[in-house]
Amino acid sequence: MSLRRVFLACAAALALGACEDIGYGPPPAPPPVPVRRAEDPRPLRVLFVGNSLTFFNDLPARTAEKAGLDTALRGPDLHMVVRPGYSLRQHWALGEARQRITSERWDYVVLQEGSGTIVQDPDTAAAYVARFDSLARAHGARTVLFLTWSYGERPLASQDTVTQAYLAMAARTQALVAPVGIAWQRIRQLRPDLTLYLPDSIHPGPVGTYLAACTFVAALYRRTPEGLAGLVAVGDTNVVFLDTATAVLLQHTAWTVTQPFLPAVLNVTGAAVPPDDGPRDRVTRRKDQATVTSLHR
Repeated sequence: MSLRRVFLACAAALALGACEDIGYGPPPAPPPVPVRRAEDPRPLRVLFVGNSLTFFNDLPARTAEKAGLDTALRGPDLHMVVRPGYSLRQHWALGEARQRITSERWDYVVLQEGSGTIVQDPDTAAAYVARFDSLARAHGARTVLFLTWSYGERPLASQDTVTQAYLAMAARTQALVAPVGIAWQRIRQLRPDLTLYLPDSIHPGPVGTYLAACTFVAALYRRTPEGLAGLVAVGDTNVVFLDTATAVLLQHTAWTVTQPFLPAVLNVTGAAVPPDDGPRDRVTRRKDQATVTSLHR
């Protein structure tokens, strides 16, 4: 089943009351968060809640480095509440993330569940996504689901199970999606020679975090990371220098897979307009859209 059909199926299930099992109905989707300095001069404040998939190589910092290169965008102010191996259920019980959400102003709250938990206990993951989403909305923030990658020792197609679980949760809560795992899957298909994982086949290496950061620039700022991300992938203990072709591929893939998940932006007449995709000509944009369409067939 294509990703587009998965998302439509999730939406249909939502309309039939699929969220009754966790006790939360779908709240109205708020308008997109302003992401340009001209719209809001304050920094874009984002709180990541997750585990080592987020804090290895400091994904929030890597994302901020890239987004900060576009001076037309709101300055990134990214933070994280992370614990090794923690699920969202454990974060809820710990209380630190809840306290941060309720006591500070955030534009986005990013929720990251472990890929293992998503597959083994999707109902519990969905319940705690709904709880955090309700709390974030009550305090003026939008929820973003960090759609994670499947573990490297598993077949490439196992990503589809992880993806479907996250899209089901997004449909139930109308949360936004940062499709990092989809970007990883695409790069593993196109460039199996690239090392996205550490040797444990779970955590991200520098190149994997580079790709994840590009995807978050696209998802949070509705802007292509092309031209922003540079040629250096930074890890906790080492860096990887990318050739230009590889960097461009990673950046373009992050943008291509993210576009279908971006919220609609309306102009003053109420007509839908495409998300900002940088200073490229119309021909290039049409080609990119054709790529997105073919990817999701």
